Amino acid sequence: MPQMAPMNWTMLYMFMILLFMLVLLINYSTIIYQPLSAKTKYVNNKPNWKW
Repeated sequence: MPQMAPMNWTMLYMFMILLFMLVLLINYSTIIYQPLSAKTKYVNNKPNWKW
């Protein structure tokens, strides 16, 4: 069914964007919830994202 393809593609794109934002949020929350000493050490270094 060709007319069903655009809806499936938009669903796929929305799912990928949501997954990407979830990964970014998880990485950001790990920076936030660290104690202050570890956080300053983490901010001074280059942020190593967990991919």
